[in-house]
Amino acid sequence: MKRLIITLSTLIALALVLPATASAQQGPQRHQDTVERLLPNPRHLIALRDELGLSEAQKTRIRTLLEGKRDAHQARRQGLREAHQAMRELIASNGSDDAIRAKLNEVLELENRLKRERLDLALELRAVLTPEQRTQFQELSAQRREQRREQRGPRGKRRQGPGQPATTF
Repeated sequence: MKRLIITLSTLIALALVLPATASAQQGPQRHQDTVERLLPNPRHLIALRDELGLSEAQKTRIRTLLEGKRDAHQARRQGLREAHQAMRELIASNGSDDAIRAKLNEVLELENRLKRERLDLALELRAVLTPEQRTQFQELSAQRREQRREQRGPRGKRRQGPGQPATTF
């Protein structure tokens, strides 16, 4: 009976924790949260700098912001990867439920901290743009998203090479 309770509690803990670890293994999220999508993504901003007509002062300010936060952000991301790995090891080694929950709380806090930092950076980048550039950025970003959607084709179909039939799941 005791073994059954331990087995069930381990399975429940795994069911709660594995979705978080699986998303960490997938790498960067493809679809950002809706709020983050409304704010300038540094990569998109850099890619669209000519189309937005950024001044030299704006380019310099953006470069300064990005360089100033890069090292700290990379260190936090590494810390998050290590916390995910430690959680996977706890689960694999049948760590205690309390230890797994504590590690999950640590992972969630690190994820939230990274999201807050990305939001802060996006707000700082947004402040560099003029209202017209913000509007233009939103329009250009929407166009790029639509182009990517069209390139991917209908959902469920894999990309195919020349002469290969479409594969659906």
